[in-house]
Amino acid sequence: MIIKKFRFLVIFLSLLLLSACEGETFIFYGESDNWAVHYEVEKSDNCQPTSGYIKFIGKQPIPLNIEYAISDSSGDVPLEDNGTFTLPNGCTNATEDSKIEAIIKWDNQSEAIPLPIHSK
Repeated sequence: MIIKKFRFLVIFLSLLLLSACEGETFIFYGESDNWAVHYEVEKSDNCQPTSGYIKFIGKQPIPLNIEYAISDSSGDVPLEDNGTFTLPNGCTNATEDSKIEAIIKWDNQSEAIPLPIHSK
């Protein structure tokens, strides 16, 4: 009888710990005629870890380089052959209530793309 109670307690505590470790992720997404931007922010106690990508979806030839700025991340970077740039993992203070915008510059053009929260 004691072993069954102990097993139940171990299983219960394991499930409790596993559920506490899972962070909530907020996905911000926006598109223009030329770009699709996917930006993820994981809820955390300290900085909010970020990840995502920028993808060229326009009809022109794929640009070689872009300048971008999203929240606390920016850079002048080359695109992969498929027109995608994977954002470096970073940190932000953004939350699900933040108004996030991606600014992309390429070939003497520029676009500001609002990134509304897409899912929680």
